[in-house]
Amino acid sequence: MEAHNIRRGTLAVTLALGALAASTDALAQRYIDLPGTQSGGLAEGTPLESSTSCGVTCHYSRDPEVPSAMPYDGWLGSMMGNAVRDPLFLAALTVAEQDAPGVGDWCLRCHTPPGFVGGRTRGALAASRGAELLPEDRDGVTCDSCHRMVATTNLGNAQYQLSPTETRFGPYADIVSIRHPGAVSTWLPDSRMCGTCHEVTNPTQPLRRADGTDTGQRVPLDTTYSEWARSAFAAAGSPEARSCQDCHLPRVEGSARVSSNDVALLRSRPRRHDLAGANAWGLRVLGRMRGDVASGEFYDPDAAPFYEAGAQRAEATLRAAVSLEVREAPRQAAPGERVTVVARLTNLSGHRVPTGYTDGRRAWLEVTVIDADRRETPVSGAYDLAQARLAEPDPQLRVYEALHGRAGMGVSEHIALHDTIVKDTRLPPRGYRPLPGHEPVGVDYSGGEDGALRHWDDARYTFTIPAGARGPLTVRVRALYQTTTRGYVEFLARENRTDDRGRELLRLYEASGRAAPFSMAEATTEVTLTAPAADAGPPDGGADASTMDAGPPSPGDPGCGCRVGRGAGGGVGALGVWALGALGVRRRRRGRRGGR
Repeated sequence: MEAHNIRRGTLAVTLALGALAASTDALAQRYIDLPGTQSGGLAEGTPLESSTSCGVTCHYSRDPEVPSAMPYDGWLGSMMGNAVRDPLFLAALTVAEQDAPGVGDWCLRCHTPPGFVGGRTRGALAASRGAELLPEDRDGVTCDSCHRMVATTNLGNAQYQLSPTETRFGPYADIVSIRHPGAVSTWLPDSRMCGTCHEVTNPTQPLRRADGTDTGQRVPLDTTYSEWARSAFAAAGSPEARSCQDCHLPRVEGSARVSSNDVALLRSRPRRHDLAGANAWGLRVLGRMRGDVASGEFYDPDAAPFYEAGAQRAEATLRAAVSLEVREAPRQAAPGERVTVVARLTNLSGHRVPTGYTDGRRAWLEVTVIDADRRETPVSGAYDLAQARLAEPDPQLRVYEALHGRAGMGVSEHIALHDTIVKDTRLPPRGYRPLPGHEPVGVDYSGGEDGALRHWDDARYTFTIPAGARGPLTVRVRALYQTTTRGYVEFLARENRTDDRGRELLRLYEASGRAAPFSMAEATTEVTLTAPAADAGPPDGGADASTMDAGPPSPGDPGCGCRVGRGAGGGVGALGVWALGALGVRRRRRGRRGGR
């Protein structure tokens, strides 16, 4: 099978209906059966082993301060290793189960392969929201989840095929281990292996247009793999050619050992198991939980530093994902004069920015004018840290996000019920040609190289130079990323009626920085102030002194569709004070409305 194609025929669904008692009522649970290793499918073979046994015996350096080739070091402080402990996922899982009983079994198929193939995500009433998982199942995507995987033609939707034997597969033919047999694998370094779980369409929901008509496709929930597969990064011979592993499991320069056992061989440029994504906030939340004795079996303060190391790797990944430049700006202007600035955001990564599930994640451009007295005047994208909201109204807001919902009903956060894409303004990767149903919505990215979509966006801002400003002026543009929004977290807390996961997520959110935005990139330009115009407007401190007169983007702006954003979420709490210094964002006027 070509890497650029996903066999949709393999995503055919068989629904197994079972009646389960809930008090005196019968609850029909619908389990999604797909090809691959099935629930209970390793009953005749070797169960998936806990990652802890891999780490404490062989593959752990126990030093978070030094980047290491030891696989357990990186995995421990990654979202992969915490995929079923992530409080945001757990709260979303409960709401999904409320909306579509049994769907959680399908979600857990990716988030805890040991729990799924061990048969602990279905059968009992609460199993499909993780209530029957064993402690070792909570290691999420474990070492065995990948290193027992064999090749399959069934990509996406966790249709993985696992070996029933004890053999662990890796990149080396000369594997020497005192604990298990090993063999070389051509599947493990293949990006299609990542596509097993990082390409997800809801098999039970047709993708509908806004008018409700069926497109013949399934609802795309996570298209990270096909974004890569249909970009220049997957094209052999392309200067951009990179596999998923090249970026997310970077190589160690020189030689190193990947095991602490005396028999371990010295390997040339082995891969680090960084598994870095974009969720620095989530890793810091998990790091706090690791150091909290109330977290039960998860309590391990010695492991907490590995989460901070993982968060810093996530931030480095974000900084490498985009570039930002000011393409057009006046060299000089007078107070009261209307000027235009154009900023270009370029996607340097191998998938959309941002990619993955919606979950409130988004990026946007913040534009600020700073005068010689360091007084800051917002133009667009102002974020209120105290309220954890984007300032509104903001007709020039350039936000990159995907919003899903239900046809005829608009945006909705009920992920199990989504059947339409209300908006998708995420920035494509270089050379991207989307699959049907994966196209941008609400923005035009046409005009890229060789007929592909553009992997850059030129954002135009028109505003008035503030009266009373002292020059020279600095126009600062920042690309900000946010893991989730206040509105999404509050939705999960409000809708969660089965357990305390929603309220626990809200508590952690408030106590850990409210997913404050992170600056991915920054660009500045200087404007010399000339004599003020005769009608420069009110003096400094007047009614309009604290805000810009922001006009709409030019109708000819190719990216003007990005204006259709909704507001907000994120901020700084008790442990998020670091974000204040990093972002340097002033509190905005309390009179402004906040979005979601």
